[in-house]
Amino acid sequence: MKQVTKTVLLLVWCVLPYMAGAQSPVWMNPEQRELSFPPETYFSEFTQGNLRNNEDVSTLLERLKTDAKRGVAGNIRTLITSMVEKEERQIANNQDYRFYSVYHDNTRQTVEADIAGVKVESHYDASIKWGYAFAYVRKTDLAAYYPAQIGRLMQQVENALRAAGIALQADQKAQARKACENALLPLAQAESAQGLLTVIDPGNTEGLQSERLARLKDELFLQLINLEQSTYIYLQCVESNFGQPVRIIEPELKRILSDYQCSFTDSLPEADYKITVTATTRQHDGSAVFGDNVLKFSLADVEIEVYSVRKKKVVYSEGITQKNNRDGATYESAGRNALKLAVSKAWEGMKPWITGEMQ
Repeated sequence: MKQVTKTVLLLVWCVLPYMAGAQSPVWMNPEQRELSFPPETYFSEFTQGNLRNNEDVSTLLERLKTDAKRGVAGNIRTLITSMVEKEERQIANNQDYRFYSVYHDNTRQTVEADIAGVKVESHYDASIKWGYAFAYVRKTDLAAYYPAQIGRLMQQVENALRAAGIALQADQKAQARKACENALLPLAQAESAQGLLTVIDPGNTEGLQSERLARLKDELFLQLINLEQSTYIYLQCVESNFGQPVRIIEPELKRILSDYQCSFTDSLPEADYKITVTATTRQHDGSAVFGDNVLKFSLADVEIEVYSVRKKKVVYSEGITQKNNRDGATYESAGRNALKLAVSKAWEGMKPWITGEMQ
C-alpha cells in the first residue's frame, strides 16, 4: 500500500508542474507523450524546428502546427491517395466528359482538407529559440464522426438526384445538369470519409455504407453522361443591315448559348428548342457632333421566337428595337453596332426558358 502511495505521489509530482503552468507541456517529453497519447488510441505527430530567415515566433509556430496536422493526416491517407489516383486514370479514359474533371478537383480538395477533430498545440522555448508542435486526434472520435458524415453527404447526393429527376420531367436539362454537378462535391467528400473510416475502423461495415455509395455514384455519373448531351438548340437567324445579309447576332448568340452548356443541331426533331431570330436595320432621325465627327444613328429591329419542340408550342416571343451607341460614322456602321448591342437584350428575354428557370 505504501509503495502504491509513493507511486501516485511521484506521478502527481511529475504532472503538477505542467498543471501549474510550467513552460514545457507534457507532450514535449517522448516518454510522457507515448504514455498520454498511445498509438493504438491516437493518431499523432510531433514536429520541431527553429526560426528561419525573416520569420517571427508566431509564424514559426503556425508552420510547425501545419506540419504536425499534415503528419497526422499522412498517417491515414494511403487509401485516399490510391482512390485519387484511380479517379485520375478514369478521367484519362473519359476525357469527353467534363464532369470527371470537376469530380477530380473536388476529390483532390477533399483529400487535402484537414482531418476532422484534430487538436494542435504548440510551444516555444525562448532560451534556445526553438519551436515545437503536437497534433493529435482520438481514433474513437473519428470512428464516431465519419459514419454520420457519410450518411449526411449521401443524403445530399440523393436530394440532388431527386431534384435532377424533377427538372428532367419538366424538360429543364440545364437545371438538371446543375443539380447533378452540385452533387459532385458531397460525393467526393463521402468517398474520402469512407476511405478514412476504412483505415480507422475497418470492421465498421455498416458505417461505411459501401453499397449505397457505389449505387449513388453510378446513378450520378450515368445521369451526367446523359446530360452531357446538353440542351439542343435549332437556331435560325436571318439578319440584314440596310438590305445586305450579315452574320452579327448569330455568332454572338451561339457563344452565349454555349456558355450555358447548349449544343446546336441541324435536325429539328432532335432539338429541345427552336430559336428563330429575324433582324433588320433602319435610319434613326437625328445625329450628334463629336469634335470633327458627326455620329449617325440607326435602329436594329429584332424579332425573337422560342419554340419548345417537346411542348409543340411557342413559349417566348418578343420584338425589340435597339439604337446604336457611338459607332456610327455611317448609317451602315451604326446599324452593325445596333445589331451587336441587340444580342444581350435578346438573350435576356429568352434566357429563363433556355436555362430552365421558366417552364
